[in-house]
Amino acid sequence: MIVRNRRIAIVFISIFILVFLESCQSKTYLFTNNNYKTGVDFTQGKWLLNQIDCNCDSNDEIKEQATLFFAKNLTDRYYYRPEINGLLLPHLIPLNPSKQKIKELKIGTNFDFFINVTAKENRSDLGKIGFYEDENSTGKNQSEVTLEVYDLNLQEIIYSQRVVGTVTSEKQKSLWETTKSDKLIDNISFHKSNKKLIKGAFKKLLKDLEKKSVLIK
Repeated sequence: MIVRNRRIAIVFISIFILVFLESCQSKTYLFTNNNYKTGVDFTQGKWLLNQIDCNCDSNDEIKEQATLFFAKNLTDRYYYRPEINGLLLPHLIPLNPSKQKIKELKIGTNFDFFINVTAKENRSDLGKIGFYEDENSTGKNQSEVTLEVYDLNLQEIIYSQRVVGTVTSEKQKSLWETTKSDKLIDNISFHKSNKKLIKGAFKKLLKDLEKKSVLIK
């Protein structure tokens, strides 16, 4: 019984240490576009989500987040490009398309609205776990997600937002507020990965879109 209680205590202490150490990292999510004060009207039309454009392995996670969000707000009027046959579209749809490009999207899809999502990793200096790192060393992981919505009937961009997520390694105190020793517990660093930054940035982006939009009651 004593051994079991000791193991449980070790587990709880380990969880506390993991949370504490990760919380010591400097993490920010920055919205870079202040031009769109309003969102979209989710009560009208058929919507098509483009295949996620990502230079990373987060496609599935973004697609899952997007599907949950848009299916909730659009119900049976939401569709995902790879699951629809007969579309006449180029492989890549660039961000900030011209009026002519949006007109071509209308002709090639016959949808009312088109959702374009891109994500990329800008910097990847930090591993998930660092051991015995130099206190004076610095680095960062940075990723970004952009979401645009096009009204294919009006041939306009009606929502565009980009969120940049960054975590920075900084000089930290010892976990016990004492001079760092050579013990392992004093020399472990935990860093949020680019994959988690992308997920977090997209979550904030979707929250912004929902807050500004007209929703189904």
